[in-house]
Amino acid sequence: MIQVRSLGVVRGDVTVLAETSFEVPDGTVTALVGPSGSGKSTLVRCLAGLAAPTTGTVLVDGVDVARLGAAAQAAFRRDMLGLVFQDPELLDELTAAENVALPRLVAGAPRRTALEAARAALAVVGCEHLAGLRPGTFSRGEAQRVALARALATPGRSVVADEPTASLDRTNGRLVVDLLVRHAREHGAATLVATHDPEVVERCDAVVDLRAGAAVVG
Repeated sequence: MIQVRSLGVVRGDVTVLAETSFEVPDGTVTALVGPSGSGKSTLVRCLAGLAAPTTGTVLVDGVDVARLGAAAQAAFRRDMLGLVFQDPELLDELTAAENVALPRLVAGAPRRTALEAARAALAVVGCEHLAGLRPGTFSRGEAQRVALARALATPGRSVVADEPTASLDRTNGRLVVDLLVRHAREHGAATLVATHDPEVVERCDAVVDLRAGAAVVG
């Protein structure tokens, strides 16, 4: 479960994120929406331990992310939270399978075991044929699905995606959303998707709308 409790972020005299509270139960998908500047990306960064809240707490599977040290936050992102961003952020020098396996390899998993898990994740997103290829040969949709495979292969059950369909055409965007929803249902993953896309919102179980300095949960 993802729990956001009175989370607020202030930078100088600017309120970047007004105090916000909501929960994402296991096995469900929640859309995070709101106009540009409403704090969606800031909230995602707080969930990932990439930004510090001014007030409130963020709990991911019971872990208070802000209270972790830098090394523990890095391990948390690697082991407990599947992250998907608008930019796939794949390493060009690695194959698709190696990119997906990288978090497990960094954690010390045997290379063979990590690569087997990576190939299984690539098969789930329909990209098993890319396992031995490098990102320079991928279409935008393929690259995003490989990045999604990396997130879904994370041992933890929670997934956070920041505008995962923003740079994709409608077909690839729908495929990415289908995969996120299916993963949530089949693996009991609490999934939060920050998005501007109304088609994505329609597929979600709940909506958190950041507007006028407050969160509207529906």
